Amino acid sequence: MSAPDARRTLAAMDPRPPAPLNPWPSTAAWLALGEVQSLLLESYTGAVFCLGLDGRIDWLNPAGSRRLGHGPGELVGHDFCDCLLGRDQLERRAKELAEELGEPVAAGFGVLGERLRRGIPSDAHGWVLRHKDGSPQPTRLAVGALRDRAGEIIGLIAIEPAPFFAADDDARLHLTHHDGLTGLPTRAVLADRAEMAIQRSARQHSLVSTLLVEIAGFEDLCKQYGYSVGDDLLRATASRLHFELRKTDTAVRMDGGQFAALLVDLHTAEEARLIAAKVQQALSAKVNVGVAILPLTVRIGVAWFPAHGDQLLPLLQAADGALQGVTGERGGVACAPLSAN
Repeated sequence: MSAPDARRTLAAMDPRPPAPLNPWPSTAAWLALGEVQSLLLESYTGAVFCLGLDGRIDWLNPAGSRRLGHGPGELVGHDFCDCLLGRDQLERRAKELAEELGEPVAAGFGVLGERLRRGIPSDAHGWVLRHKDGSPQPTRLAVGALRDRAGEIIGLIAIEPAPFFAADDDARLHLTHHDGLTGLPTRAVLADRAEMAIQRSARQHSLVSTLLVEIAGFEDLCKQYGYSVGDDLLRATASRLHFELRKTDTAVRMDGGQFAALLVDLHTAEEARLIAAKVQQALSAKVNVGVAILPLTVRIGVAWFPAHGDQLLPLLQAADGALQGVTGERGGVACAPLSAN
């Protein structure tokens, strides 16, 4: 099914009694959608996948296509698991379900709907989808059944919950402390974590480092390709940056094409430089934004406590000063100089 056929797809996640454990039927009869439902799906800000029983993508809404760097209809007909997930995630999920259900579960497409087939409510589960440029896209997908008019299951619908639609306190708290475009923590979170990390570092005689990361020529790219492409670049860069850092580190979006990262519990300044070099190499890879495959030039400045300050602001200023010294066309990494004193 192609994207223009979206109005023919989709029965909502169904509260009726679950289907038996018999194999799902192969009928391709889809329930018709009204105009309002179609518009809601197409304008929904999270990704929405309609999947056939063979595991292929029958339809993906525009937000999902953009999120994964594909053009309209480009993913239709592709195998969802092979294209977007990978075998390791399926095996991990099958093992989790086997432990929960007390019996073996095959590591294939069926793991997405295994709970539904058994009449167990299917909560949103965490997955890491694969962007067209290869970068990881962490998300959560709630899976429901698609049924024909006779009530038979004919496919699955997987929906990425839109954060601002959630009513629970945890979701609202997440929005308060995370950037709406990239999902990274806010600068206020960075400031709090930096203060605690510096205090801990002073007690333990360790190092805390700040990286200031810049996509060179970001504004020019936005003017040439449009600011929606700029948003895609920021999302892709944020995802790559988050993936390259350790779990204990923090990355945030700054102004324009800049990001900052806080590296904690380091032993030497060389550790910070090596992490920065790894990040610079990963972020410099080409990004597919649909309209073009864009090469990026990334510059990174590095500073650290206690050599360059004992608060976040002077550390960021020192990192910015180092960043300004990176002038080559291929970008690079520079560390702030040590004081003569």
